[in-house]
Amino acid sequence: MLKCAGVVAVMLLSNLLSWGQSEEIERLNRVVQEQGQELEQLKAQLARIERALGMNATATVQPASYSPAPQATPVAPAAPAQAAQPTLAGFRFSGDFRFRFDAAVRGASPTAPGLQNIRERYRLRLNADRDIASDVSFHGQLSTGAVNNGITFDQDFAGGVTRHPFFISEAYIDYHPRPNFSVRGGKLEEVYADNTRFLWDDDVRFNGFNQRWKVGRVEFRAGQYLFINPNVFSIPDGSPLASLAGQRVGTIARASQMFHQGLTVDGRINDRWRHQATTDIQLYRNPNLIALTSNATGVAVTVNPAIGLTVSGPAPGTGNATRAPNSAILFAPHYQVARAMYRLDAAGLGGNSKLPLTWLVQAARNVGTSQLRDAVLTSISLGRTAQRGDIRGLYMFAIKDANSLISQFTDDDLGTGVGVNIATHHFRLDYTIRPNIQFQNLLFLQTERRSSNPAASFFVPLGREVPRTWRYQGQFAISF
Repeated sequence: MLKCAGVVAVMLLSNLLSWGQSEEIERLNRVVQEQGQELEQLKAQLARIERALGMNATATVQPASYSPAPQATPVAPAAPAQAAQPTLAGFRFSGDFRFRFDAAVRGASPTAPGLQNIRERYRLRLNADRDIASDVSFHGQLSTGAVNNGITFDQDFAGGVTRHPFFISEAYIDYHPRPNFSVRGGKLEEVYADNTRFLWDDDVRFNGFNQRWKVGRVEFRAGQYLFINPNVFSIPDGSPLASLAGQRVGTIARASQMFHQGLTVDGRINDRWRHQATTDIQLYRNPNLIALTSNATGVAVTVNPAIGLTVSGPAPGTGNATRAPNSAILFAPHYQVARAMYRLDAAGLGGNSKLPLTWLVQAARNVGTSQLRDAVLTSISLGRTAQRGDIRGLYMFAIKDANSLISQFTDDDLGTGVGVNIATHHFRLDYTIRPNIQFQNLLFLQTERRSSNPAASFFVPLGREVPRTWRYQGQFAISF
């Protein structure tokens, strides 16, 4: 009996344990199911948020193959890592702000008035970038500046309390099917823009296309740009296109364009020294139409129709020699500008990473004319602006003859009031207050190269007899 009772007790205890385990398993299963449902709900909410922001969690974002300003990669140590750019709907945003005191002073002469322009200025630029696909990206930029001045984004403290304009300064598509190949189209920087104050002003932007293809240490570049399209089938008698720019009456007014092609070769001397060589040529078509934009009458048939507005005055940047006073017929019959450039970079003198060095020399010749056709520039820079307390100094000397480069496109600080027919010494000292905030000091000493010669039908806006121009710029530059 006792054995039977023990067996019965064991069976009852076993059944009770089995029932308890079954209930616990069912409870755990219910918890797992509820958590699975909550997880699915969270996934659905995340997918809705991603669709609202225009994001794709499974896509791999690939940056453009080339930076906005194509130039030599510095050998100096990299600056501290920057915070990620803010994003919205897949767009990355950045920008910069500059507050400047600008003083330009020159004495008067019998042939030219004096200059005393002391002013406050500012510049604001906002950038937006977005990867449309793995091999296509978009870039846009809005900037301050006057509508009739294409060689500066600066806005003067003037105009009373009226609001200042804000314009599209850059907008282009970048197609990069391979890491070493890129094609861009839209309003963009010139393919050889490098902020060295030689070929181009840092603020000038071109309408057109450019391409870059890198094979090993050699990079091929090309650009095709469209400047002026008069859209006149038959030039009428009395048109500024004929009387000021020299085009024939009764013919089609051909467009003004420029084709630029060349190659850059990078080399490495050792772990701390690198160098770079560039050669390229610019071929202009109808450059007189570019000069016509700086004529008070000619601007009405060049700039105004293109932008749909009547600007307050002609474009600045005169300086090239013309065949008559106030004429847009350039003295040089053609502008075919060949250039060579050599650049040497050191990571740091004496092993000091705070003292990177860059030496640059450039020479250009307008082979489309036979006189006053050369331009040269050399500069040396020592120091960096990466961390608090960093200091960078620069000295530059440049000569740009009256028929060497297109004045309306080249630097407007190195050639204050004119772009060419100048010899200029430039000194610069930058101090880093903190990363992305700098106090910059720039001094320009400019003299003119040649005077007008009516006997040779050679006329320039400012002649050699004009006193030296002094210009100082002190500015705070902030990037974000």
